This record gives sequence, C-alpha cells and structure tokens, in this order.
Amino acid sequence: MVTIIVAAHGESAPALLATARMILGNTENVHPVTFAPGEGPEDLIEKYRAIMSSAGDSTETLILVDLFGGSPYNAAARVAAEDSSVNVVSGVNVPMLIETISAASRKNATLASLVKKATTAGTKGVRSFQEIMNPPAQDASTSAAQPAAASAVTTAQGSTAQSSTAQNAAATGNGTMTNVFTRIDSRLIHGQVAGNWANYIGPQTLIAASDSAAKDKIRKTLLLQVAPSHIKTNVLDIAKTGRVFKNPKYTGMKTMFVVEGPQDVLRLMDEGVEVKEVNVGGVTYRDGYAQLSEAVYASPEDIEAYKELDARGVKMTIQQLPNTGREDMMKKLKEKGLI
Repeated sequence: MVTIIVAAHGESAPALLATARMILGNTENVHPVTFAPGEGPEDLIEKYRAIMSSAGDSTETLILVDLFGGSPYNAAARVAAEDSSVNVVSGVNVPMLIETISAASRKNATLASLVKKATTAGTKGVRSFQEIMNPPAQDASTSAAQPAAASAVTTAQGSTAQSSTAQNAAATGNGTMTNVFTRIDSRLIHGQVAGNWANYIGPQTLIAASDSAAKDKIRKTLLLQVAPSHIKTNVLDIAKTGRVFKNPKYTGMKTMFVVEGPQDVLRLMDEGVEVKEVNVGGVTYRDGYAQLSEAVYASPEDIEAYKELDARGVKMTIQQLPNTGREDMMKKLKEKGLI
C-alpha cells in the first residue's frame, strides 16, 4: 500500500482533498499537510515523517506538492533523498489527485505506477476548451502519416469504430452486450462517474444514453472530454443505444450505461437493453421535485417511472458513490409518502 501526502501553501491541501472526497467519497491513507506562515522546512519534514511513521502497512509514500521549488517540495525532496521508498510530484491539481487516489486503491498499486499516473493526469487535465473545439490544422505529412489513428476515433455524429477491446470481446453469432451497471445521473458523465464508478465497475465501454446530449455537439464534446481515458466511451441517443446493445459484433462486451432519469431506463428497456438493477446516483432539484436523498430528487413523472420499473422487476438503489450507504428506492418512496 502507498501512503499519499498532499502538501501545499496555506489551506490548499485540505481544500484539494475535500474536493477529491466530494467526487470519490471517503478516502483512506491520504493526508493533507498545510504550510503556514512562520513555519519552515523542518516543520514540514516533521509533519511528513509523522504521517509516514503512522502509516501502518504502507511501505511507500508519494508526496504531491503544489509548487516545484517551494518549501513543501524542498522539504519533501529532502525526505525522498534519504529514502528511496518516497517520491515527490509537484503541480498537484484536482485531476492528478483524483486519478492518483483512485489508482492507489488497486491491489497492484506501486509508488512507480502512481507517479506515472500523477504526472500523466496532472498534465492531461490542463486543456483549453477553444483549442479542443478548434484544433490547429495538421500539415499534410502528419495527416498522411496517421490515417489509422484517425479511423479509430469516434465521429461527431456518434458512429463507433470497433476498438481492440471490442474485437476481443466480440463473439460470433447473435448476441448482445452485457449490461454490468446502469446509473441514473442527470449530469451523465462527471467526476463521480468517470473517476469513481467507472474504475469501481471496470466496464469495457461506457455509454451515456441521452437524446438531448447526443444532439448537442458542445455538450457531447464536454462529456467525452471528462470520460475515463482507458474506457471506450460514447454519447448516443437512446434508440441507437438499443441498436448497439443488440449488435452481434459486441456480444458479451461489458458495458456501463448512464442515463438522465428513470424514464430513459424504461426507454432503454423498450429498445431491448436488458436492465436488472439501477443505481440512482444524482438527480438535481427543479421546481416541484421531491427530495429523496442528499443528491436525488424526483418529479411526479419520475415517481411513476420508478413504480413502472419496480413492476418490471428492476431493483433500484439510491447510492451516490461505491463506498457510501445504499437505500432501496421503493422503500424510500414509501417512507416519503410518495407512493
């Protein structure tokens, strides 16, 4: 196990960790360190070593700091210089922290693998929206050299190319994808989905099924930007999602579905998508909505859809994150006097 220390000037480290916990839920073996006015390198070194000495089974330590050459970095570098089981990465930001914490929860996580994850996620998370929407034109030689890469990209119209993962999962004959997880989340793909549930479930592909998002080029682009890089992701309308689910070349592919509301789950089922269980993770408040949990609200139409899903034998659970409590949806509706 690798201990993670987040160190920064002022109160930045606790704030960064609080943000990560908002997305990932409770985090273990991750510790913030503040650097207050009047403190020096020796104070920081003492804080680092106190955390390391109380780390229990941890044999390695990764210290994520804010500024290269700043006091948190310099103090951490002194610790790392004396101990090869310690490494330091500067420039800590939210993408770096989320990806590193998520990776640290895996059994095979090592200091070296987390350093690679931190540096990759930290830089990849720095992007310009306008450059993404209007990429610079490639010269002819570069474009000619990369036809294969271009053909592997999902097009703006939502068509999909069969990835190597899909080829490995495909089987001959008729069949369907395997639905490993269905989530209701009005935000579709965001930090909790991309940085937490996707890593927890481990699907081969992720589909955000939404008619409105599939038709909205900017929203679709933004959703795909935050999708997990290691999982093939698409934003499709619900009818096309049903066709893709039943496409024989994707037989057996482990697929995670995210929709905006319970009515969309019913429509997926009507299109032939097999749904046995639904995670209700986040539905934002609007006028006339009843509150079911901290993150889940329901309109009268939603409640009728939940009742229909229950009648079809679908189990529904309110759960925001993998490591938070689970509540039965129908029991919650009865408890609130809504059915």
